[in-house]
Amino acid sequence: MILLPLQLQNLYASNQPDLEFDKSLAFEHLEKYDQLSPLLPGSEKSQDFLKYTKKTLENSLWTVEIQSWEHASPQVTLNNLIARKASQEGNSKGIIILGAHYDARIWADKDPEVNKRKDPVPGINDGGSGVVVLLELARILSIPEGYEVWIILFDAEDQGGISGWKGGQSGWIIGSTYFVKNLSDSDKNRMKLVLILDIVGDYNLNLHKERSSDTQQTNKIWELANELGYDENFLDQTGSSIIDDHRPFIDAGIPAVDIIQQRSKDGYDFFRWHHTTNDTIENVDRESLSKVGRTMEYYLETLELDPMSSKLILSFLIVSGVIVLSITLVFVFRKKIVQKNV
Repeated sequence: MILLPLQLQNLYASNQPDLEFDKSLAFEHLEKYDQLSPLLPGSEKSQDFLKYTKKTLENSLWTVEIQSWEHASPQVTLNNLIARKASQEGNSKGIIILGAHYDARIWADKDPEVNKRKDPVPGINDGGSGVVVLLELARILSIPEGYEVWIILFDAEDQGGISGWKGGQSGWIIGSTYFVKNLSDSDKNRMKLVLILDIVGDYNLNLHKERSSDTQQTNKIWELANELGYDENFLDQTGSSIIDDHRPFIDAGIPAVDIIQQRSKDGYDFFRWHHTTNDTIENVDRESLSKVGRTMEYYLETLELDPMSSKLILSFLIVSGVIVLSITLVFVFRKKIVQKNV
């Protein structure tokens, strides 16, 4: 009886998952992205990458569809990729969305060389890094019991502030805005959480908590990253509120978390090569992809969205064990007193 609380704690610790995220496989996806880059909205290269991604996800038994529509300004066909998979126990608890944008910005308007500022951005970190983490997660992820997971690759997130681009929010987040606007009421009501990955491949990864994200789940993700030894990368500091693909979900009343590098450790906004022609594969660190991927795997396989979480259950069992132990000790002590008096 005395060992019960310790035994329960050891049991809880033993339930932590074995992490399988493979940084080499994630980087292979990034090499494919790099071969086809830049993935500009409406381009053949963009279509080719979607075909590659669809096949990759279907090989891991995800059901995949392409959501296409005609965007008005500019006139271009845009495409979101939506992949779905439910746990074997069904999906009565609702839907979890994992998202990233796959488009590259058509203008490198922050390039240090002025004559390159109308060239396209390769987009290997700002676009590709979040996508390839999701593709590797799709291979190894055990769907949380009772949930359905959707992986969504959004088009036209990164075209804001460019002449001729309208929609979304000043030309930003067009794909995610379209997706949320066209959700059925039943699907919208079933959505419990959205997790967005963006710019997660920088060397010396430097992640602050995004200010408009769901606080409880953000803190949980950062806590788990700390347990994995990534506290130097997942900083316990709140950064800015970012215009990113989580915003349309928040505006629709759906909790969302944006995991995005807002400032590099060497002082640049987002990262040194943000919106430049140097956003290339040489400037992406596979270790950073691994840290984010392993943290997401750990988080999703220990997911706690229900009010009665496993930690609350553990606490209840520990308290119950202490109470039972106390009652037992009192009973034994009183029995000895009675026996002595007799």
